[in-house]
Amino acid sequence: MNSFCDRLKEERIRLGISQAEFAEKAGVQRRAQVNYESGERFPDAKYLELIAAAGVDVQYVITGVRGLRYRDWK
Repeated sequence: MNSFCDRLKEERIRLGISQAEFAEKAGVQRRAQVNYESGERFPDAKYLELIAAAGVDVQYVITGVRGLRYRDWK
């Protein structure tokens, strides 16, 4: 099963954003982003709010279940 840090990295890659750019959008230093993606540390709610605004499916990152707006409607 994918972990929080795996899903966070997966979402960043899906958006085509470098760690440095992602960190800037999230209001943290690049080193913090590296720590979040490696599981060394975990972000706060403000970080999650900012990455959601950048297009990240935060529900997926936290739970492993895609949010409704990211699912295919058929």
